[in-house]
Amino acid sequence: MPIYLNIVPQAQLDWAQLTTLVGGANGQHVTDVSLSLQLPKGQRRKKAQQRQAAAWSLTIGRPTITPSEQTYLINLRETDRLLPGALKQWQQVIQQHPNRLISLATFDSGQPLAPQVQDYLEQHADSRLHLTLQQLADSKLTTTNAQQLTLWGLQNYSVQTNLQSLKYLDQRLRPTGLLLPSTQLSPNLPLASLQQTLPILQSATEVIRLHVPTIARQSWAVTTPLTWLTNLQAIDLDHLALGWGPLIAQYQQHQLNQILNIAGRHQLSRPVHLQLLTQIKQTQTPPIHRWSRLGLLRMLSPRVAHQLFY
Repeated sequence: MPIYLNIVPQAQLDWAQLTTLVGGANGQHVTDVSLSLQLPKGQRRKKAQQRQAAAWSLTIGRPTITPSEQTYLINLRETDRLLPGALKQWQQVIQQHPNRLISLATFDSGQPLAPQVQDYLEQHADSRLHLTLQQLADSKLTTTNAQQLTLWGLQNYSVQTNLQSLKYLDQRLRPTGLLLPSTQLSPNLPLASLQQTLPILQSATEVIRLHVPTIARQSWAVTTPLTWLTNLQAIDLDHLALGWGPLIAQYQQHQLNQILNIAGRHQLSRPVHLQLLTQIKQTQTPPIHRWSRLGLLRMLSPRVAHQLFY
């Protein structure tokens, strides 16, 4: 069951973050795992980094994948993290449900991981399985390892058929953090893109959802709002499968509103604010709340606001 980890940097590649991610993957000692890196345009590796990439068997550029029902690809940022046992859990589910889109619960990589794991375990503290695993683990392992083993033991999944559900679209369309069946990848589209994941979801009959987190990641609306906005704007609502147009239009509206709300709380540069606002003005489907667009104009003059929106 080959799994391809395709690493797509946020902007300029952070080699230290990449080293941590690759170390976490290799440390799980799972065979049939391939690593690829989409090196940002104009960025070059130092000689020591080239040697390290060779030692990791890290492919630079789009990976060459031989499609099969049990071969999968997952896109990750270099800042994402794999939890212990993630790869084995994925392989077990792939074996049971080959050629299905697999959605993953996640922790937030922008926050310390240990408190999130502790909070999750506390929420399931009354589970008999949790108590049994905790008793077994506490006798032999450190606190951190015991928590991670307990988390792994709580893993469960569901087979979901409510594909046209706005509530779950964010889980099923994200460019990173989805296990994508290789037989359904389009060779002419970027691997880490909404254009890649949307057709896979549209053609699916069911989605497998792992309910216990196996990775930590952040939303593209937080880390790269302009890139995510460009992904949203690339959707052609007029050429979607029957019944998907109105749903994806709603999804776009919610995502635009999320971008604006997040951007309003973060210290974005003036050029990024301007570009966000200009692109949103050109969007086929506007944000849900008109006021949310104006919230971004705190750094801009009333004259600019008037030019953009009135």
